[in-house]
Order: sequence, then C-alpha cells, then structure tokens
Amino acid sequence: MTSSIEINSRVETLDGHRGFARYCGEVSGQHGTWVGIEWDDQNRGKHDGRRDEKRYFECKRTKERRECDGNDDDDRERGGESRASFVRIQKLCDGVDFVEAAKAKYESDGELEKHLRFGDRYYSKKGNDDSYSNQSGVERKRIDCGGDDSVSAELMTKPSLTKALNELERILLPNQRVNKIVLPLVVREREECNDDDNDGAKVASSSSTSSSLEMLKSTFNLNAKHIDVSGNLLTKFSELAKIGECFKKLEILDASDAFYDEDEDGSKGEDISSALARDITNTAMQFQNLKTLALNRTRTSWKKALLIAEHAQNLEELRLDCNGLRDILKLTKEHAAIYFPNLKVLSLDGNRNLKWDNIWSLRFLPNLETLYASECSIEHIFYDDDKDKEEGRLFCFENLQGLFVGNNRIQSWQSVDALDRFPKLSRVRLSANPFCESDSASRHEIVARAGNLVSLNASEVTEKERRESEIRYLRNVVAEVSSTSSSSKLDEKELDAKFASLEVSARHPRVMALKTLHGERALAGVQMTKSTQSQQELERLTLKDNENNSGLETHSSISLALTLSRKGKASKNRTFPKNVTVARVKTTCEKLFALKLGSSTLMIKDVRGENNDCDNKLIELEPDDDTLVYLGVQSGHEIFVLD
Repeated sequence: MTSSIEINSRVETLDGHRGFARYCGEVSGQHGTWVGIEWDDQNRGKHDGRRDEKRYFECKRTKERRECDGNDDDDRERGGESRASFVRIQKLCDGVDFVEAAKAKYESDGELEKHLRFGDRYYSKKGNDDSYSNQSGVERKRIDCGGDDSVSAELMTKPSLTKALNELERILLPNQRVNKIVLPLVVREREECNDDDNDGAKVASSSSTSSSLEMLKSTFNLNAKHIDVSGNLLTKFSELAKIGECFKKLEILDASDAFYDEDEDGSKGEDISSALARDITNTAMQFQNLKTLALNRTRTSWKKALLIAEHAQNLEELRLDCNGLRDILKLTKEHAAIYFPNLKVLSLDGNRNLKWDNIWSLRFLPNLETLYASECSIEHIFYDDDKDKEEGRLFCFENLQGLFVGNNRIQSWQSVDALDRFPKLSRVRLSANPFCESDSASRHEIVARAGNLVSLNASEVTEKERRESEIRYLRNVVAEVSSTSSSSKLDEKELDAKFASLEVSARHPRVMALKTLHGERALAGVQMTKSTQSQQELERLTLKDNENNSGLETHSSISLALTLSRKGKASKNRTFPKNVTVARVKTTCEKLFALKLGSSTLMIKDVRGENNDCDNKLIELEPDDDTLVYLGVQSGHEIFVLD
C-alpha cells in the first residue's frame, strides 16, 4: 500500500482503473487520507474536483484532449466536464521502479511444475495436461503425499527458465505499474562544469563514472536491443531519456499507452513550451541507434513527433496510433529529408480526425514504404501530382508499397482507381469502407482497377486471380457501354470510341489497357452485343433463341460437343444445365478423357465477327466461376479441351 502520492502523478486503483492524482489529503466530513483522481475513463466519477460546495482541485484534461480517447459524444451528453472522484489512499496500488519491475519479472524462482515419482524415476506434469514426461538433471522439492511410499508428488524448479537480466537482449515490462526510472546512470560531463576544476575533482568524477558503469553492467545487458515499457504510469519524456542514456544500442522502444508531459502542453496539445521542446529534444538525442519507436495512445502531437524524428535520425518505424492527431503540416521535399531521412513505416491508425489531405502532406517522405491509416476519416483518395511535376518533383509517395486504409469513409470507386497511379503500391487494405457492399463481392473489381496489387486485405492476389478479375471487369464495362448504345451490335471501332470517351475513361481509367491485354479472351461470343447487360438476360435470350430456331419447347440446358484434339479422340456429347460453370465442365472433361484433375483448359471458336479469318481462332473460356451462358456459349457450340 502506498503511503504518499505526488500531485499530478499517474495512479492505479486496486481494481485496475487509472487516472491523474490531483489532490492528496483530508476531505471534509471523512476520516483518513483521500486522493482526488481525474479518471482516464470519462464515464467514471462523480464530480470535477468540487465536493459539498468546496473545490479541492481542478481537472486539467480539457475537452480537446479527451477527444484523443474518442469520448466526445459522451462528454457532450454530460456537459463537457471532466469527471473525478475521491479514493482512499489504501485503495491505490504501489508504483514500482523500472529496475524493481525487471527483477520481479526476470529474476523469479523459475517455473514450478507438478511431478510424480515412481520408485527412482520422475515424471512431470504441467497445467491440465494428463501426460507425464520423464525428467532428469533438475532441482526438485519433494512433497509427501501419504499412502504408498513409492509414489510422491513434487514441485520442481527449472533453473534453465530463470532469466538473468545481464543476459537479456529484450526487456519487456508492459503494464507493470512502472512510475519512475531510476537507473545507475553513467555520470556525464555537464555543461556547467568550469574549466578551472581541479585535478582531484576530475579524478573523483572518473572514479564515479567507472563505479556507475560497473553497477549498470552487473544489473542489465547494456547491449539490449528491445525495451517495452508500454501501459505503465510514466508521465515525463525525461524518464524515457534515462533508458536511452543507459542502453546506447537500443533499436526498439515501445512506450505506448501513457501520458507524457500532458500538463505542459497548450490547451489543444499542439503548442509546445520551450522547456518541453528541450526535454523532447534531449530525449530523442539519447536514441541515436533507435529504429522502431511506438508512441500509440500517448497524446503525442505531430509537432512533438517532428521534434523526436529530427533528433533520432535512424528511425525506420514510427507508430502514432490513436493520438488524436488533427493536422499534419505539409512537408516539402527538403524538410521531409531532414525530419524523416530513413523512415520506412508510419502508422497513424485510429486518428479519427485525419483526412486524405493530411496523408497527402506526407507524399515526399523519401523512403516511406508502408503507411497505416485505418479508422480515420478518409472519404476519398486522390493522387494529384500534376502541380508537383510542374515544380520539378516527379513522384509522390515514390517508394510506398503498402497502404492500409480499412474502416474509413471512402465513398467512390474513383479512390480505387487512384491507387493505380502510385508508382510502387502493391499491398492495400480497403475493407469496411462504404464504396463496396461487401469485401468479397468487390474484391475482383478492386484487383482489376488497381493493377499492381499482390496483396488485398491481407490475402494474396495470384496471377490467375488478377487475370480472371480483369477479364470479368472488362466484360462488365463492355456490357455497360453496350447497354447505352442504339446499335444492336458494337464492332471493335465503335467499342474503342466508347472506351475513349471522357465519360467512360473517367469512370474506368484502365479499360483501354485491359482491352489491349485481354481483348480477345474477354470479348468472346455475345459479349460484343447489346444483350450482355446481365448474365440473367443472356440466359433468357439464349433460351428464347433456342425456342425460335428449333420450334421445340425450350429446355433449360446447353448441349456441348467436347473434343480432345491432341489425342484425336471422338467428340463426346453431353448435356449441361444452363447455369453450369466453366469449372464444372472442366471437371467433367477431365473425367471423360482421363485427364489429370485441374490440368485442362476449355477453348471456343471466336464467333464475334462474320469474317472467315476468325474461323480457326480459339478463345479460352475463363474465369472458372463464370457460367458458360455468361461467356457467350450457346446450345450447339463446340468446346475444345486442351491439357
């Protein structure tokens, strides 16, 4: 139990709730010592520091800061006031020092296991596992069970599981209630030291430095590469600086889920006092080898982030999730190279006020490869580099390969078209955005519109999927433009003219490129006619044609004569239902002609034109999940099977 509380420090109750200690002392009408807490959870509490007409403290977290927590609506309902309570000091947990937390976690007695002894052999049991494994060469503590002397239960300590702090390369202390960092720091030369210091003082300083260094080495591995102090009770950037002073080779630091110097900020967390700027600068300068820094949910403003990045020049990954970021100032190409010369990964997830205009301000980061901006307020994506080209800047986001913008407000397919303009973009997340009814239904169109994707929504895009998606998309565009034509049939020149029109090219920027790439396959059969408005319409017209031509009752089937030309086998006639897919016909062919499953390709003669040049031209039927009717196959057509 804690005996004293520092005002404005972070505290945690025994039931796990956290906040700022704004008052410690007596409360009128109550016995004992009470702590006035401004809660992190704005739904908790009974007042704003005033009780029985007496004000004990002021809540310092303004409404603007609470927007970082996403509690705006609730605050409006409750009048926009901060919420606080008085808690008995006995109900608060003790904070711990960094060293104490590390020793408590890594220098314990090891892992205890249950054991049975049968005669001279030992068998171990862990958890609820019913099996026992033979053990040897380990320290055991015997516990008498009574009964049969030949059987006893034991607790065993595995020395191999005991971690020595001075051997660890990763020190992971998340959510350990660390509220201060007291380390045997190496004594540094101070600027205030005068040149006329006597030799005795210099000798003493050297001795103190050596002693402190030895203490540090005996406690920790100074070459540790990864430290995690997220979710603790630290409140100052200067506390993090102590970690950098000791662990000079540190490469990864996670300091998320904390409040760093919040009371020193301006009212909106954007203006930074000169004293705080010095503290942040000094902190960043201690991490010259740091490559990854996580400051998620720390109310870190963009100005603070720039200060850190400017003086921690080796940063390759910076995570600023859920910090309530509002404005990201435009970085010129020169400034981007100064602040973020090596940055490859930037995460801005959960900053609900950010729009694409803010993201666009980062377009000149020279080495940025991955950008996370999910759960923001992005309504559209654009890639407008015309003005930048006029100013001599050739590329925007020139090295960006991954863009993750799920759970936003993207409204139109034009935002997907814009992704195709990024020079190297290949990995995208677009799930849970309004422009698509469902992620699975829209996947093929996204793959077709953004032509260079190798991963969509964390799922690989194969070459086969890309080809089939582009063909399906192209056929849908053909059906769309054909439905608006007065002609019953569009020849190739008419189709090209339609594609080249401003209206179509604006809605479907890739259509001409896809026609060049897949034209023969995509436009086979009746796809060139006005009747291709929908698959259902095609099926209806096919059945009607069969009835008119044969004079017989319409059948809901399509007869196909299948030929395996390579082996010269006789054609086999089979009847299929009207909704049969290419995949189903392939399976049938492979069984009929004893082909290896999944090895066949179905072809059909090109019947688009009346020119005899098309007589011997074969078009592949794909993708596999399309129906034959949708691909223009009619009753009586011949299907060629190749393996």
